[in-house]
Amino acid sequence: MQDTAGRDAGSVSANHKRYEKDDNLKMILQIKKELEKYDIKVILTRNEDTYVSLEKRCQIANWKRADLFISLHRNSGQKGNGMEIWISNKKDETSEKLANDILNQLSNTKMQTNRGVKVGTSKNNGGDYFVNQNTNMPSCLIELGFISNSKDNELFDENLENYARAIANGIRQNLKTKE
Repeated sequence: MQDTAGRDAGSVSANHKRYEKDDNLKMILQIKKELEKYDIKVILTRNEDTYVSLEKRCQIANWKRADLFISLHRNSGQKGNGMEIWISNKKDETSEKLANDILNQLSNTKMQTNRGVKVGTSKNNGGDYFVNQNTNMPSCLIELGFISNSKDNELFDENLENYARAIANGIRQNLKTKE
């Protein structure tokens, strides 16, 4: 799993006091804890506030031959809210199923809006997010609400453990179907 870190703060809240990298690290560590309860081996590309390039993150996952690649993010925008999951525009069935398994679990938690599973990038330029394009396994990029939206931030804080458990359950469900 990966997220923005270290010198790359990622998206920042309107009051400039909340950083995507910090929210993502909290979430990643909680998801890892949830998955390890079921003896699922988790490879993190970082476990502290350090910078790891997107290229290095993909290399780690590919070199370790990970079964899945999950990238966590917080969205930004002046008027947006809710969660969405991005997959490659090649729309392979395994990544699509992974994204749907996770989003279905997240939809059982408190969120403002379920923005669905989307393909490509938000720029609609025919490309993919780097991590979805450069990993050799099913992958998805999860946007856990808008850091620029105070209600999404409130829900993130109140439901951190519920979100982590939901993501972990979606991953577990997906891995079970591969067995």
